[in-house]
Order: sequence, then structure tokens, then C-alpha cells
Amino acid sequence: MPASYSYDLRQKAIKAIKRGHKKIPVCCLFKISRNTSDLWLKIEK
Repeated sequence: MPASYSYDLRQKAIKAIKRGHKKIPVCCLFKISRNTSDLWLKIEK
């Protein structure tokens, strides 16, 4: 079973995307998948 991501990591990634950074570089920086970032943004709404 994969490890869960920390709440802090989720918040940093979401804030970076909302500030206008492109999703792919943010995903590479935080080592998360594009699908994961999309799910987090969907949950955030």
C-alpha cells in the first residue's frame, strides 16, 4: 500500500498551483503525480 502524503506537502503544492505555477513543474518539484494534484485541487473546491 502506498504511503500517504503529509498535509503540509498537500498545502504547499496546492498553494503553488493557485499562485500561477504550472502543474507539471509543481508535480515534479514535490514528486507527486498530475492525477494526485488534480484530486487535491478538486477536494479543495
